[in-house]
Amino acid sequence: MSLNLSQKFYIVFVLFILFGWYKNAWVPYREHFYSFSHLFLVFLYPVIGFLMGALFDYLFKNRYSFNNKFYGLLFSLLIPISTNISIFILYLTVLLFFNTFLVSPKDWDLNFIVLGKLILVFLLARIGEYQYANLLEESGLFVYSYIDSIFGHNVSELFTSSVLLTFASFFFFCFDLYYKKEIPFYSYGFYLLTLVVYAFWKSDMGFILTNIFSSSVCFALVVVAPLSSFSPYSKKRLAFYGILLGCLILPFSLLTNFQEGVYIAIIIVNLILIFLNTLQLHFIRSKLK
Repeated sequence: MSLNLSQKFYIVFVLFILFGWYKNAWVPYREHFYSFSHLFLVFLYPVIGFLMGALFDYLFKNRYSFNNKFYGLLFSLLIPISTNISIFILYLTVLLFFNTFLVSPKDWDLNFIVLGKLILVFLLARIGEYQYANLLEESGLFVYSYIDSIFGHNVSELFTSSVLLTFASFFFFCFDLYYKKEIPFYSYGFYLLTLVVYAFWKSDMGFILTNIFSSSVCFALVVVAPLSSFSPYSKKRLAFYGILLGCLILPFSLLTNFQEGVYIAIIIVNLILIFLNTLQLHFIRSKLK
């Protein structure tokens, strides 16, 4: 039996969750940085995200909402590690309500999951709870090597740190005709180009090695940016989307950090595409009059 793209995403999400639990729960617990209860707390986020989304899908299945359990699970992967469970539940409820009642798939291209993540990050920063590193990483007792960062031991969202798993997921998705592989191909290529140009300008070749395998950037480009509901379909617009996104990641990452810069870039490109779509519709309607 062949798997559809949605099922492939779920398989990939489970693998990321398992690795994220190992990195952000088991390893710190083993080194006595967390209590035993933390082993279960970390798992609660994706479980709650999926179950709350499934509940919204069940209660409001006659409406035109997208798949809430999919987006609820995805959102749980993208949150900072410092997100309080109560804040997560409250915020996710608002996000799913927004998706169910206010988002129409006919005329909405803005990635509300990414927008929701950025708003959550802003709120956490305002209340002084913004943090991506777990206690083990904060301690400074463990210094991760370059190889460690590729395998997933780096500061990232709660369940997105494995670069190796991200690249494996990309090749897994590429066998599906509905996966927009052009977006990560173009965007990552131009992201690398901006890294090289900036490194030469600063005379710092180490900057390339430090950021070429940013797990947040890789996950966002392979998993989040190509989502069908929030990205274009035509070949030319896919190329435009990918190239523009790739060029914007580094500037926004330098202004903020490599956890948020890529998501700000995604929102900016989405807004540009919405604006272009609006202009195109206005032009077509004016021609028909």
